[in-house]
Amino acid sequence: MSKKQLRRRAYLLYRLRKQGIRCLTRCRTIFYPYGEDPKSVPQICSLISEFHFHVQFEIPA
Repeated sequence: MSKKQLRRRAYLLYRLRKQGIRCLTRCRTIFYPYGEDPKSVPQICSLISEFHFHVQFEIPA
């Protein structure tokens, strides 16, 4: 990946974590609350399409 792509990915992950969404970069996994639509968050859509991330739903405690 180029330096520009790495910066973009880091920025998108930063914006998600700021919203309280948990992400594992090594596993390319985004943990999103069950019952909500992950496609409504633009950062998640970008990470899925550009960087091949996956969404794992989790049940809030």
